[in-house]
Amino acid sequence: MATLKPTFCRVCEPSCGLVAEVENDTLIRLMPDRDHPVTKGFACHKGINYQGIHQDPDRLNVPMVRINAKQQAGEFVEQSWDESIAAIAAKIQQIGTQHGGDAVAGYIGNPTAFNALAGAAMTSFFTQLQTRRVFNSGTQDCSNKFAGAEAVFGTSTLHPVPDLTRTRYALIFGENPKVSHMSFVSIANPMAQLRQAKKNGATIRFINPRRIESATPATGDVLQIKPDTDLYLMAALLHEIDKSGLFNAEVIAEHGKHIDQLRAFIQPYDADTVASIVGIDATEIRQTAIDFASAESACAHMSTGVNMGRQGTLCYWLLQMLSFVTGNLDKPGGNLYSLGFYPAAKAGALRSLDKDQVFFNSEFGELRLIRGSLPGNLLPDMILDAKNPIRALVVLAGNPLLSMGGEARIRQALENLELLVVIDLVRNATGELADYLLPCADMLERRDLNICGLGMQAEPFVQYTDAVVPAAHERKEEWWILGKLEQAMGLHSVFSEQENPDPFGRINRMLGYADLTLEQVQQAPQQTVVLPPIPSGRFYSDWLQTADKKVDCCPALFAEAIEQAHGIFHELQQEPADQLKLITLRTNYMHNSWYHNLPELKREHQKDNGLHMHPDDIQTRGLSNGEAIEVNNRWGSLLTRVRADDSLRPGVVAMTHGWGNQRSHGLKIAKQFPGSNVNVLLPTGPGSFEKLSNQAFMTGIPVHVSAAKYKAH
Repeated sequence: MATLKPTFCRVCEPSCGLVAEVENDTLIRLMPDRDHPVTKGFACHKGINYQGIHQDPDRLNVPMVRINAKQQAGEFVEQSWDESIAAIAAKIQQIGTQHGGDAVAGYIGNPTAFNALAGAAMTSFFTQLQTRRVFNSGTQDCSNKFAGAEAVFGTSTLHPVPDLTRTRYALIFGENPKVSHMSFVSIANPMAQLRQAKKNGATIRFINPRRIESATPATGDVLQIKPDTDLYLMAALLHEIDKSGLFNAEVIAEHGKHIDQLRAFIQPYDADTVASIVGIDATEIRQTAIDFASAESACAHMSTGVNMGRQGTLCYWLLQMLSFVTGNLDKPGGNLYSLGFYPAAKAGALRSLDKDQVFFNSEFGELRLIRGSLPGNLLPDMILDAKNPIRALVVLAGNPLLSMGGEARIRQALENLELLVVIDLVRNATGELADYLLPCADMLERRDLNICGLGMQAEPFVQYTDAVVPAAHERKEEWWILGKLEQAMGLHSVFSEQENPDPFGRINRMLGYADLTLEQVQQAPQQTVVLPPIPSGRFYSDWLQTADKKVDCCPALFAEAIEQAHGIFHELQQEPADQLKLITLRTNYMHNSWYHNLPELKREHQKDNGLHMHPDDIQTRGLSNGEAIEVNNRWGSLLTRVRADDSLRPGVVAMTHGWGNQRSHGLKIAKQFPGSNVNVLLPTGPGSFEKLSNQAFMTGIPVHVSAAKYKAH
């Protein structure tokens, strides 16, 4: 007989409640949880279609070891866990002993952020290996926010969320909630929230190069900005607000410092000066500034469309300044810190870290660790060009071959390794080059807690889930795999004390801050406890972590980046009028490089990832819709087909990332519909990332488009 089990989604940040129908330890279907006290029956089709990932016939089921050369299509044979763990541990130890801890490295993918037990396990593993070479996918989408928050607020984990429920004005930069929900604010059914905000009387303005799907008469309109120019629009908004006398002098005097330096930065960027650079009329900029600052309450938010530009950290700084100098920080309807069940803002305090945050002076320059990670764009360089190269790499739930810039060079680097271990659900593009493939349990096969949204939930709640079904075959959780490797190397391990440890001890201690225990959450209806609503009035006293309890309105750390910003503005003024700029395009049928192998999502227009271009740009170049084209720049080239798309502003082209599975032999559907890896057009290596945050330059990329000389894939 089938049973219904409450659980929650771990594809993106809202952690929407789900119900799993299970019979004989087999998943029958996933459904939205209509009894969930917060998400109330909302779940998107990505969450529901996770069933396809769980039941993918191409899942890894047992450890596999390569038996041929990496330059050939991978041939793998099964191996026992004991044999695999012993062999990997011995090889890592041999490399570490011979070449030092930094010869071993790690790459950590996005799904680990949605795994409550993975973080502590990874920290323990790489710390004990004594490697400083750890990379993660955050440097491809959000590391700028950690760096920016650290500089402005004294902690990398303080990210005030927009109070859409009570706001009267919202500015949303580089985000498309209808397609990809929202990031760094966990909101179930964000479109319903936006529609309700509009009904409540709020003005909502999206800042985006596209006329995005989220912008409707029931939500808000779009100011179509030129890609990678958001910094100058934010500076102009602040300039015009200050010019109109709408800076909140009382708030600034009590809670801010270095306001004169902020004013010095924004001084050159009045609306008339930036209008042609950002592509928005000066009158529109001025009116937006006045409306934002004059509103009864106003909030601001930004996401990956801005993060992935050249100046994401400075943008996040100015975003916080828009809220702070207008008195909307820590104000209902403005931007608030969401406490949740544990004060994450204190955990990320700068004072608990090396204040300089300098990694070392290497042949690649002075590098900073951002939340323990180096710039992902230097991974291939540290394998191929470093004096002491990386020789072994452990990849957890990641696919750097398709998610980072410069596929050819990454492929060369991975082929050059003495040891590549991939821990994942499937044999993805990166896994094709692995020496060992270790099968991990998916989100339905493990116990978990919704820790990802901690400190960023619009409506705080904590939810526990049992494994909906037992982990099939020989799949294991990441904490188990890393713990066994530690044990085999004679390091401290969760298995050092007992063979069946409880890995939830740390989580239980964190829950104690909210006077909760794991058992209480487990026993609550839907295994969910709704927490007190987001408080206001405590930001400056309790959550701000700078030593002097002042918001730093212009951190000294930004001096070099500010000079560079002025230089980039001058470069933009000199740019040819017909220069095309490439942005990334999100879709309902993909999630980074996930979901490629699901036949259910290969709809008629989702079988490849052509280049979207405004019809005027197509006509100007003598092309026609659907024609085979070549897209190229100084970093690479690809063949695809052009798709007319009048939602783009002229001069902007867009393409979905995560494709390029021509050699992914372990993924039958993905290989059948491989698409093109747009990241071959992205810069890589030294100079290709923002030094403040290690964030890769991934949007607003200059490209050229022409008719293809050869047939497109």
